[in-house]
Amino acid sequence: MMELTVQVEATVGSRVAPDHEPEPAPRQWAGHPVLDGFPVGEGFVSDSLAPNGEPADVLVLMEEPALPGTVRARPVALLHASVDGRPVDEVVCVTARDPHFEKITDLPGLQAWHCDDAALEALLRRLGHGHAWQVVGCEGAAGAEEFLSDAHHTYERLTGCID
Repeated sequence: MMELTVQVEATVGSRVAPDHEPEPAPRQWAGHPVLDGFPVGEGFVSDSLAPNGEPADVLVLMEEPALPGTVRARPVALLHASVDGRPVDEVVCVTARDPHFEKITDLPGLQAWHCDDAALEALLRRLGHGHAWQVVGCEGAAGAEEFLSDAHHTYERLTGCID
């Protein structure tokens, strides 16, 4: 399994929870939603260059919210979405070597955690508020790893940092 370093910029709550627990119901506190699932961090892989010319975007399912910084993660899915009508790709990861996420190795494991297209779309709207997000497809871990490998090789070719 591939592991990578993700630069996390923001963390939000989610409804993503293990399959042995019921899907958390939305609650309100002071007029704001309270979510009972695991937090999700938004960030990027710095030594990559995606087709859009930016570092590869990543969502990381974590046990605890993270302050901005780096976390080790492993990819489990590649999300194809549209934001304001523009295509975007987001790699979905879980924190590496975390026993909470050891059974999530691919798309079916992620979906068993109530993490379907609707849940991912809700996360993207929370992280990228003010934009129209729509999930248009999803690939498994092999697609995510291929995307990251291509993005890393593109970065190496353009920066001259070829191993």
